[in-house]
Amino acid sequence: MSETNIKIDQYIKMKNYPYKELLENFTEAIYVISLQGQFIDYNHGFTSLVGPGEAYLNTNFLDIVHPEDIQIARSGFIETLDGKVLKEERLRIFAHDGQVKTIITSKVPLIENGELLGILGIAKDITVEVGLQSEIRKQYYRFRSLDKNSSSVNCILSEQGEVTYQSPSVEKVLGYKPGDLSEPFLTFVHPDDVKMVRDRFSYLLAHPTESQAVDVRILHKDENWRILHVLSNNLMDDPDIRGIVINFHDVTEMRQAQQEIQYMAYHDHLTGLPNRRFFEERLQEELTAAKKNKSQLAVMLLDIDRFKFINDTLGHVIGDKVLKGITGMLTGIMSETDLVARMAGDEFLILSPSLPFKEYAEQLAATILKELETPIIVEHYELFVTGSIGIAIYPNSSEDLSSLIKNSDLAMYEAKKRKANSYNVFSPEMERTSFKNFELQNDLHKALLNDEFELYYQPKVLSNKRQIVGAEALIRWNHSTRGLVSPGEFIPLAEESGLIVPIGEWVLENVCKQIKAWEESGYPRLEVSLNFSALQMLQKGLVDTVKAILEKYQVEGKSLEIEITESLILNDDGDLLKKLEDLKDLGIRIAIDDFGTGYSSMSYLTKYKFNTIKLDRSFIKDIHTSTDSQAITKFIIQLSNQLKMKVVAEGVELEEQFSLLLEMNCDEIQGYLISKPLPVHQFEQLGRFSSFI
Repeated sequence: MSETNIKIDQYIKMKNYPYKELLENFTEAIYVISLQGQFIDYNHGFTSLVGPGEAYLNTNFLDIVHPEDIQIARSGFIETLDGKVLKEERLRIFAHDGQVKTIITSKVPLIENGELLGILGIAKDITVEVGLQSEIRKQYYRFRSLDKNSSSVNCILSEQGEVTYQSPSVEKVLGYKPGDLSEPFLTFVHPDDVKMVRDRFSYLLAHPTESQAVDVRILHKDENWRILHVLSNNLMDDPDIRGIVINFHDVTEMRQAQQEIQYMAYHDHLTGLPNRRFFEERLQEELTAAKKNKSQLAVMLLDIDRFKFINDTLGHVIGDKVLKGITGMLTGIMSETDLVARMAGDEFLILSPSLPFKEYAEQLAATILKELETPIIVEHYELFVTGSIGIAIYPNSSEDLSSLIKNSDLAMYEAKKRKANSYNVFSPEMERTSFKNFELQNDLHKALLNDEFELYYQPKVLSNKRQIVGAEALIRWNHSTRGLVSPGEFIPLAEESGLIVPIGEWVLENVCKQIKAWEESGYPRLEVSLNFSALQMLQKGLVDTVKAILEKYQVEGKSLEIEITESLILNDDGDLLKKLEDLKDLGIRIAIDDFGTGYSSMSYLTKYKFNTIKLDRSFIKDIHTSTDSQAITKFIIQLSNQLKMKVVAEGVELEEQFSLLLEMNCDEIQGYLISKPLPVHQFEQLGRFSSFI
């Protein structure tokens, strides 16, 4: 090991010593380069080599490199950033006075706690030694003992490329005996590499002072192609050599491993598609070309609708096979210039560069959605999937990479809101809406702390007496600057962000507080219902939380009714039934809300044993004009009565509707005919719950 290499190892081992003291204790030129390639520190040895120290601080290290050696220096810098220790890299540099000096420099990555901080270099001035290089080469190449078991091979080629000498180790590396390589070197080179090797050889002959390093595929004696890393020097003028000296060793396995790592870094392991990193690099290249050529390109984001349901129901193994099936479909319909990549989960990115015509992206999206209508056969399952596609067009939608991807995402969500298996093209209005929602979601985080929420109560009355017997608690948001924000606007944002859980707990606590206040004021007892979201019901410890709040305000469970939706039943995680039974044990009644609008199944009514069914307003709005609505409503009421479940009709606005519901023996009604939701003080003015409406 050379003295320079020993000092590099010493530096690494002495990393706990003071940094500046370590630099100044070395006589060689020591320098530190930042990750951006700028000198950030050096010692007196460095300034002795190149000139006054202050002149080089925070300058690019390539500025002092001879133009013909810049590529070597740049490659060495990149390799060191990748973790490689470079030893004895030969470069020509300019000193401060303009003098060209030749140095041997070694570089190691500076790593602290696993983080790459920069590059440490140690340089030695060999300008004088360069003049003696012919003698050194003669000593090195002619008289160095070539060990037969060496993994490297030394050869000398004539000006015509014929092998005039090869070390005995050629048999170990390539299987040939030394005498077998009497043919021209190009005879053993892979046909696809011949031109490159010939060009490099010609360049070496024309530039005798420059070395060459290249990977070449060479035919092994066993007729397999091996990758050799070849270093070559022109020593034609050396009277003892008079040839091209090459040194090579087999790097086949190393290069294959590097290629595999490179592939893994840029491709999705499941589908084999390019990943987001690959997509973004390709998109940046195409954007540059589009700006230059003044052409259009499209970025499309495909999201598979309700894919989580497949994973949760059939398992991830089936889900993975579905993704592979979708991948095959996508790659089968893409043109040669289109690129499809897997972004993450069930999302795919598609790039269509140089759009041949304006509607191309929309036609491609329509084709994809049409193909998705064909069922995917996985094992013994026939699965139907749909997708939502967002399209962003350069330059109309945006002119930079991140905005194009973001805007395709916004367009995809708009498509998902409209209907299943549809696409949408981005428009600026979507971005404005998204930003508004972003601001609103940020404000939502502060709303609880700032006490901006309020509960309104909508009365429920007995149909046969029109007497208030209960109420539904509905949350309202009094925004500090926007005023009253509609629940339809902020509840979806709360569910998306997970804030619905603390908000739901706030509602439960304030309902219990109000029930207790009414009780202490002498109001008749009434049942207050409140909605529980899916996220609330999925929370661990939900029943304990509810029990603790009831105990805190000394409220009986029978004063509460919890409403859940049919979609929650559909996605039952197996724990829902147990939670509902535990809540019933606290005296709380359970209602199924909006019954008949989603995935209604009469089996739910017997399995979950609901106390109440709330008929959706969609049945009620035309019950007085539609015989179909009358028949369905009457059937549900009769079935519920037989199952001993109370029926509440929502959205009652007309006396005609009320009369029909009364005839059908509907237990309770709720709607604007009775009253709209009211703040608590107005609700109390309805007559202390005993008045007739």
